[in-house]
Amino acid sequence: MERKKILKLPNIFDTQKEGKGVKKGEVKDPSFKNFFKYYGRSITKLLNTNLMFTLLCLPVFSLFFAIAGFTNLSAPAASGTLFGPVRSAIISGNINPVTMSLFGAVGVQTDQSVRLTIPTLIFFGIAALIIFTWGYANTGMFYVIRNLQKGEPVFMFADFKQTIKQNKLQSLLLGIIDLAIIGLTFYDLQFFAINSSLSSMYSVMFWICVFIGIMYLIMRVYLYLMLVTFDLSIYKMFKNGLIFVFIGLKRNIPAILGMLLVIAFNIFIFIGFLPVGIVLPFVLTFATCAYIGVYAAYPKIKEIMIDPYYNENGEETEEE
Repeated sequence: MERKKILKLPNIFDTQKEGKGVKKGEVKDPSFKNFFKYYGRSITKLLNTNLMFTLLCLPVFSLFFAIAGFTNLSAPAASGTLFGPVRSAIISGNINPVTMSLFGAVGVQTDQSVRLTIPTLIFFGIAALIIFTWGYANTGMFYVIRNLQKGEPVFMFADFKQTIKQNKLQSLLLGIIDLAIIGLTFYDLQFFAINSSLSSMYSVMFWICVFIGIMYLIMRVYLYLMLVTFDLSIYKMFKNGLIFVFIGLKRNIPAILGMLLVIAFNIFIFIGFLPVGIVLPFVLTFATCAYIGVYAAYPKIKEIMIDPYYNENGEETEEE
């Protein structure tokens, strides 16, 4: 009797299974035309990497929950500024057709949301824990994606744990600085955008902030790559990262356009089909943006900071 064949679906969440990597004898060429080929080979690992990243960044989602107002209290409040004076006039005895007509116009009440409640403060407190996890989440993600770029085997939990353990203090410090720069950039963009109608100087400052934000989006890829690759101080990482932004423009510009395209696509899906738009960041968005950045940045780091310290036989020179 012939056995029935059972269709086995691939387990995309098997974090210990090695990916396809680079085929035997194949020289990896990180050019634009090969990007989608290598990205397709790494898709399973990127799904797992994105999952690990979002798990370490869970505190930030409590911030969204708190801002959404689910734990706020509602209280009745006047919808117009003339409510107080008109009501005072009526209470003091000035009851006449005029005051009653005004009271009917300005006395409409609305619900006022009060954010400072104990549950809301608790959620804000949980969100503050992102200060301690942001650097670790990015360090683990960039280490795994760097190894995918190099064609090395990847073991998700072990790699995340090991690289965080080896770079514990620097990951924490770089994560805090990274969050501070991102938060300050968003605040400045919002401030200058709101006030751009008041003066042309605010409009100029807004576009300067846009340029700085895009430049830092490129720079932070180099920062985390140097963190997981070299033994450098935070100061030297920022110094080298700023240099790489400009000397790697040929690769950086397509990378930043690719990352912005992925973010725009996620926003478009979010607007058009909310459930999928919400799920995408948890599944693939963060890892895809990081993969695009590493794909562009690591070859330049290898060319400038690694290859010069090896001779033609691939052996380390005395300079290292």
